[in-house]
Amino acid sequence: MQKNKLLTKEEEINFFLNTLVNSKIISIDIEFMRRNTFFPEPCVIQISDGNNHGCIDLTLEINYKEIFKNIFDNNKIIVLHSCRQDLEILYMLLGYIPKKIFDTQFAASFLGYKYQIGYAEVMKEIFQIEIDKTEKMTNWKKRPLTENQIKYALNDVIYLNNLYDNLEKKLVKSKKNIYFKEEFKNYLNDIDWEPETDMAWKRIKSINGLGKIAYDAAKIISVWRERKAIDLNLPRNWILSEKEIIEVSKNFSINNKINLPKKNKILDIDKESSKILYSIKNISTKNENINAIPRTKIKNNIEYKKIADDLYEYYKMVALKNNISYQIVSPKKMILSYLKNNDKNSRLINGWRKNLIDINKITEITKDFFHANH
Repeated sequence: MQKNKLLTKEEEINFFLNTLVNSKIISIDIEFMRRNTFFPEPCVIQISDGNNHGCIDLTLEINYKEIFKNIFDNNKIIVLHSCRQDLEILYMLLGYIPKKIFDTQFAASFLGYKYQIGYAEVMKEIFQIEIDKTEKMTNWKKRPLTENQIKYALNDVIYLNNLYDNLEKKLVKSKKNIYFKEEFKNYLNDIDWEPETDMAWKRIKSINGLGKIAYDAAKIISVWRERKAIDLNLPRNWILSEKEIIEVSKNFSINNKINLPKKNKILDIDKESSKILYSIKNISTKNENINAIPRTKIKNNIEYKKIADDLYEYYKMVALKNNISYQIVSPKKMILSYLKNNDKNSRLINGWRKNLIDINKITEITKDFFHANH
């Protein structure tokens, strides 16, 4: 049964959901908008069990946690493709993440398909099914939705159960299902579903290139920006861009003043500049270090980069040999962290990767570097 209409009444939503209650596997996709807000705005959720498909309005004033309680229970496998943002919205709606999540994009990475392969591409490659993407830029908040828009939305779930079945069987046959489950569990555990404002400075990619005074200021400004964006429900960059954070921090290290850009029309510039300056001086007075992680210094940066490259190439060879996307096997951040901290518990050399690598080869690549830096 396929409902080519948007379900907008609680009774018809409940009627449709009752057809899925006994299904062991359901596929979902969520359409949302995030152009002018900090938090995503849920608009539509598409749900299918392979036979019954429905499109539910998420802009209604109803208790979604209550109506979905029998759908996202712990006994069902929930299938998504590229799950990160959809799960963020599910967390907003439900207050939790369902236990049994299967991400078809993530699974495909363990089976030789292109890293982060798109849904339309993987459907064409495996099933020779063409997925129409003409409605990709739809404003999903606008009502009413057209029949073509609803069909487009439903196309993102009606084949997902078959895709799950295909990939799951391949994972089992290739004996990679354990690898996939372990890595996907780690992936989900690494995500903070609630905004961690005190760690917002970690988003600033160029912060490590700053001197100590500018670095500490940039951390405080980043936390301020995060809290302000949440309070106003506006995109971070509308408050202050990363480039502006760096410039304001550098200027503070020179003249001991906070001067937010005057062009910003959202904020009371003088008031907010004073707040930030007060926070910096208050923390300096208390001699506190705001959630700082020691900035590890590498004695020989050139050698560090060479060893990182050598490790990356080795893991890439391992990935190709095992027909797994090398971006999954050897994330660069994981390699850099392993080298900086000489971390014996790193996932780079433990867990499922340990089954694929030659630890003696890793030791050979890193021994001189670790000896010189530790």
